[in-house]
Amino acid sequence: LLDSAPKAGEQIVWAESNAVVYANSVLGARTLKYPDYLDICIALTGRAPLTGCHVDQQRHATLRIELPPLAELDDAFYPLLGYHVGLLAGSEIPVICGLETRQPTLDDLKAFGAAFATTSGAPMFHIVGVTPEAATVEHALGNQPAPRTLHITLEDLQGSWKELNSAEEAKVDLVSLGNPHFSLSECATLAALCHGHTKHPDLAMVITCGRAIHAQAIKAGYVTALESFGAQFVTDTCWCMLGEPVVPVQARTLMTNSGKYAHYAPGLVGRLVHFGSLAACVDAACAGETKGRLPRWLDDTVEVPAHV
Repeated sequence: LLDSAPKAGEQIVWAESNAVVYANSVLGARTLKYPDYLDICIALTGRAPLTGCHVDQQRHATLRIELPPLAELDDAFYPLLGYHVGLLAGSEIPVICGLETRQPTLDDLKAFGAAFATTSGAPMFHIVGVTPEAATVEHALGNQPAPRTLHITLEDLQGSWKELNSAEEAKVDLVSLGNPHFSLSECATLAALCHGHTKHPDLAMVITCGRAIHAQAIKAGYVTALESFGAQFVTDTCWCMLGEPVVPVQARTLMTNSGKYAHYAPGLVGRLVHFGSLAACVDAACAGETKGRLPRWLDDTVEVPAHV
């Protein structure tokens, strides 16, 4: 999210899983998922192993994934899909077909990559017509036949939706946003969604972001707007490192738009989770509870026109 972000083809050494996946897949930089201390050794020597995603031929997909016809989507689709694709891919690099006309944003890809890295050991993914090394499916596969092709159904995605929604009671005590860190555009979207509304008094909304984005959001007026709504900001750490009292002691359930945090929160902080879109998170923040409905694009009982 910084001006110093690496460029396509740049050799870097990063460790954090969703940052590695974003760097390789979306930015086109080159790194493996490096463990602690090995990254320090590489920093000291200026040399890294000549293997994996540092090398052209090892960045190609070995698994092709086909999506079903999809209706109009909201932003919950991308973390859900990333989570499910990660389960299917294991340690293989996948190429996803079926989003060529969707134009996912960088925020969508960030959310997809974080959830993908939660369930997959692979260092990158390709999305045909979207990511820089997947202009075509053939390009992503290195002009080789796909060793395996898997087809995802709406029922498959519904199964992963249920996994991410571990909470049964409707009440929400905390809305957790910013895993990965919020971008400036996400701050703008959230401020617009919260405009004219008031947070429920018994619920906390906490947003994590980097200090540079926080400074930009202050300048743009988003922080003032969100704090007026009742949100709090925490900078320079993430939800996987946070516990009580940022997570309120009395809180029993939380809601998030992060597939990554929906997966980890029950184990990390002992709370059950509602997962949904950013708009659904704001609705829950205002009402103090969530209706827990499937989004229209995931509900196969709703008749909606599909994109070809």
